[in-house]
Amino acid sequence: MVADGQYAKTMFMDAVSREGYAFVTKMQCNANLLYPFTGAHPKRRGGRQKWAGKVDFIHFDGWASVPGEDRERVWTRVVWAPHYARLLRVVVIQNVDRRGKVKGHVVLCSTDPTLPAEQIRALYSARFRLEFVFRDAKQFAGLNTCQLRRTVALENHWNAAFFALSLGRAEVLLEEAGRLQRPVSQMMFSYEDIKRRAYNRLFARRILRNLGLEARFHELEKHPSRPLDLGVKAA
Repeated sequence: MVADGQYAKTMFMDAVSREGYAFVTKMQCNANLLYPFTGAHPKRRGGRQKWAGKVDFIHFDGWASVPGEDRERVWTRVVWAPHYARLLRVVVIQNVDRRGKVKGHVVLCSTDPTLPAEQIRALYSARFRLEFVFRDAKQFAGLNTCQLRRTVALENHWNAAFFALSLGRAEVLLEEAGRLQRPVSQMMFSYEDIKRRAYNRLFARRILRNLGLEARFHELEKHPSRPLDLGVKAA
């Protein structure tokens, strides 16, 4: 499960862990984190040493370096978070200027210490795209309109809503990418425009059918004024 820093709360993190899921989120840039002590314990009275110091986000001795984008330094390590009372896999992304000076950093974490740093970053980056999927499913695919009570029925409805959304998105993006000869990753997408064009095509066919002119529908698709795009937002 992935969520932004507003959900980085002990209660929420514990609830997700009880369900058996790993939780990926963003922490404060000055989060209180401790290094677990892994050295030999001295023979003396008292309890054993647990921590080897506090993370200062300046010195990264003992951290693993991870490949990042240009002007980035990425570090990862398993540390102890006193606020959550658990070990976390932490990923620190430093932003550097042309001279190599650190301008700032971002701290990501996962409750699963075995989760690779690259996957943690990829999951958190995908959070924004996932939010758009749920938004479009609610607004245009009827995700919240089901009134059934059985778990299986609800799951079938949700799967159908997301399937319709994904199918429409794939159809439009692949068609536009082939027409414009551009990669799909560079294409703009609006599900609202898809529904508007579908409604326009439906109404146009119905009007022409009532007039006995349905055979001339293809002329609308090639008309310079683009009547089937009526109401579509300009890019």
